[in-house]
Amino acid sequence: MFYIVFLAVFFLFISLIFSMFGLGGGLAYVSLLVLVGYTVKTASIISLFAILLASFSAFSIFFKSGRFDWKLAALIDPPTDIMAFVGGYYANLLPEIVLTVILVAMVLLAGMLTIRRVEFKRAGKGGKFVWRRGFKGEVYTVNIPLTCLMTGVVGFFVGMIGATGGIFKIPIMVLLCGVPIEIAVGTSSGMVFLTALFALIGHLTTAKMVNWLTIIPVGVACLLGGIIGARISIKARRETIRNTYGVLMFVIALIIVVRKLINPII
Repeated sequence: MFYIVFLAVFFLFISLIFSMFGLGGGLAYVSLLVLVGYTVKTASIISLFAILLASFSAFSIFFKSGRFDWKLAALIDPPTDIMAFVGGYYANLLPEIVLTVILVAMVLLAGMLTIRRVEFKRAGKGGKFVWRRGFKGEVYTVNIPLTCLMTGVVGFFVGMIGATGGIFKIPIMVLLCGVPIEIAVGTSSGMVFLTALFALIGHLTTAKMVNWLTIIPVGVACLLGGIIGARISIKARRETIRNTYGVLMFVIALIIVVRKLINPII
């Protein structure tokens, strides 16, 4: 019973932090659950339930504040959702070691994207496959084929490990498309909710058992964390969000990778 209370408190805190940046937090959730004894498959399902509730509550706040670009989400999110379902479905058919390797690889990639701050060459004024989008006084461009390809690949792999891809889609929107960080965060919150839903359905399709004893208290904690985190985010300045996001991703990537290197069995 004590460890469930501990998990609920931890998930409340983590969901609060991740919701501030429109992220699901699956990489942190799954890693902690694996460290305390859950298998990657069980941890992935618990993580997705937690993300579903946290992202829903956060999205409701961001939507009301006008930071959710639904047209951008409608364009780039379907590839992620579809491939998240596929990834979730095949996750229960793969050996535990394969899922663990995927988890470590995704964390390393997330850390690289954050640390290097790579600036991609953006599209110009427009073109056959380039969408020039104006939203809330901001203008940004989206290379449709490239962006959808990248979000689809992200969806497949994060669906396998019980994450939702916000950690990757925000850099894609900001660096590749030039979307302001606060709009990317708000838009990501809605996409995270849909991706978590599709990935969860994929997992439940082939899962043999669901740990409701852990899911219920953790889910309630994440519901509250999502609301608090989103309210904090909408009051923060753009540069504060950007800088804190970079620091958060670096710290999380570093901690998880170090723990995996120290104990590669889990």
